[in-house]
Amino acid sequence: MDAFDLVIENGTVVTATTRFAATVAIADGRIAAIAAPGVALPARRRIDAKGLHVLPGLWHVHCHFREPGHTYKEDFESGTRAAAAGGLTFCIDMTNNTPHPTTLETFEQKKELVAPKAYVDYALYGGGLYPRTVEELAKAGAIGIKIFNTRHVKEVYPYITELGVLDHGILYELYEAIAGTGLVGSVHHDDTEWVKRLTFRDYIDPGRTTARDYHESYAKGYMYGHGMVAGLASSLYYARLTGLRLHVLHLGVMPVGAYELLAHAKFELKQDVTAELETASLFMTREQADKVGPAAYLWASAPEAGWDSVKSGVADFLVGEHAPHTAEEIEGGWQDNFSVPLGITGAQEFIPLVLDAVNRGRLTLEDVARLCALHPAQRFGVYPRKGALEVGADADVTIVDMNAETTFRKEDMHTKSGHTSWEGMQVKGMPVYTIVRGGVVMDHGAILGNPGDGHFTPGIAAAG
Repeated sequence: MDAFDLVIENGTVVTATTRFAATVAIADGRIAAIAAPGVALPARRRIDAKGLHVLPGLWHVHCHFREPGHTYKEDFESGTRAAAAGGLTFCIDMTNNTPHPTTLETFEQKKELVAPKAYVDYALYGGGLYPRTVEELAKAGAIGIKIFNTRHVKEVYPYITELGVLDHGILYELYEAIAGTGLVGSVHHDDTEWVKRLTFRDYIDPGRTTARDYHESYAKGYMYGHGMVAGLASSLYYARLTGLRLHVLHLGVMPVGAYELLAHAKFELKQDVTAELETASLFMTREQADKVGPAAYLWASAPEAGWDSVKSGVADFLVGEHAPHTAEEIEGGWQDNFSVPLGITGAQEFIPLVLDAVNRGRLTLEDVARLCALHPAQRFGVYPRKGALEVGADADVTIVDMNAETTFRKEDMHTKSGHTSWEGMQVKGMPVYTIVRGGVVMDHGAILGNPGDGHFTPGIAAAG
């Protein structure tokens, strides 16, 4: 028997439904065999996973790597390096770039620009702005079409004003066009005029603009609040009329009414809709939000509703949104948080936070394999190539040590933003190996891979 490229032995393999002791053999970038423990397999390299859990490569489907146009905040190299350090093998990047990838020309420019830079595998959303360009974005390999049905109340980045689709006629035509491609339409919902009017009335005009005021406005459903639920309500109806495969962004950011709408659409109307739950809505305490101020745009104001959505199936997968800005440009948010870019960091912290929740009994590792690998891979049409440890699948593996502990510090972060929204928080449970198509990209915190090792993964409607 020829030697395998890599053998992972003595570990506990975790799937979306079970766990078992096994040896995993990798050859030519694919899972070649899953053997009983103790079976001796020849290998060019071995990883002794004794005491560790071997999971399918974990996904992060809500990344803002800021390239092109805003690379002083982050770029594809630094962002995917942070992802690799955080145990992620696959990322989906968003569209609020300059230029934004809303036409074939700008989408292809972005593809070419980021290809030499990625440490992990990735996909790219096409920007939903022009119904006429949706089909060509799909054929060029967009994993889905992202729509900003919103604008910031003061027209502040990261909400690029011209990307905001507020006209529901255009929104409907976008839904028709996306449905025709079979891709997922992923939407940041809002009722922008409602949010703007009431936020100005009760906060900005009276001079209540500090970071604490902002976080209060969030909890009251002004910023990222009831307007998002209102936008979701109309969107669900339009999606039902057009047959769009709707994917709801920012579940958990929205008030609890969003969970009720989604439960009705999914379980009673049997609508083709999925949702991703922002884990900051579970983990970002008010104490931590007050500590980091403008470095967090939300906090866990109703965490039990989020946990219930995981149990009920209203939430289909988890994300720890990565939306970085430099510390310098958000500093003014302590005095006026409505006038600085809103964001949060998450590429490196997401999986450790989720593993900590496993140790606290809120999730199981099987939940992690399902919510952070299998379900997103299925929804975006990449399973069974990715999303599960199965023979023939890409050898994407995240190995975790559930006993390892760390404290998040800005000095340890790979993001260019120079800070972490989770500064000082302690977690138990850490990824110790990130393996992408059989290549060890991260080993106990050390980045071993190189820019360009990560490959672009096209969506289901790609030409050819």
